[in-house]
Amino acid sequence: MLAKYEQVCYELLRPEQVKELREKCPIVYIVAGSLEWHSWQNPLGTDSLKAHAICCEAALKYGGVVLPPFYQGLTGVDNWGPDGWRGYTQAFNEHAMFEAAMRGIVKAMIYGQWKVIVGITGHDVPDQMELMQKAIEEETRGTGAVGFAAMEGTFHDPDEEIPYAIDHAAAWETSCMMYAYPEKVDMDALKRHIVSNEDWLEIFAPDGSRNPEGIMGANPLKFATPEMGRKIIERMADQIGSRARKLLEENS
Repeated sequence: MLAKYEQVCYELLRPEQVKELREKCPIVYIVAGSLEWHSWQNPLGTDSLKAHAICCEAALKYGGVVLPPFYQGLTGVDNWGPDGWRGYTQAFNEHAMFEAAMRGIVKAMIYGQWKVIVGITGHDVPDQMELMQKAIEEETRGTGAVGFAAMEGTFHDPDEEIPYAIDHAAAWETSCMMYAYPEKVDMDALKRHIVSNEDWLEIFAPDGSRNPEGIMGANPLKFATPEMGRKIIERMADQIGSRARKLLEENS
């Protein structure tokens, strides 16, 4: 994790530091993801880790703090991974349990006097975002707190600078990890295990089908870079953080 993120990580701050940040800007970010296969080059917690980095960037620029990631989300897919390497997915896969967890976290944040509660999921399962939104809407009602939930790339449309959307272990996710957690990415591992012909392959699984590498999107060996990760993380942080700050100002 980039050292600068420690300035806004709730679990790494002393009470007086959290109090100061809350009094200055009472925005808190809830991050959710999963533990699952993200091809050979990325750690199993990639979904939460990159979303956490985006929220940290948002908090650094627009104010607030970021909670530790919640990793046991709704995966949507069981046993993702090549033959012989399945069974690494760890998630609730139970809507009621995930909703209850989100409600509990939101209640705790309201009790802690946070005024804007933002739920961000780095795993692109619509049900997960919708349950986060439901928990925030219903638990903040009548409390004076407000909030919203979104996927990390909800507000992004691919363009010339960032031609990718949320993917699985491809250029988007791998680039984010190369920037925010460079020591946790091993592109040589992908090169060692790859079955598809990376010399010509531009897009993995364009039809949504399974492939041995567990990659869906632009070939990370061709298109993933730390610089692209920086662009993605900073752009998504601007889109999310500016909305959170506007919501705070509208409800102050």
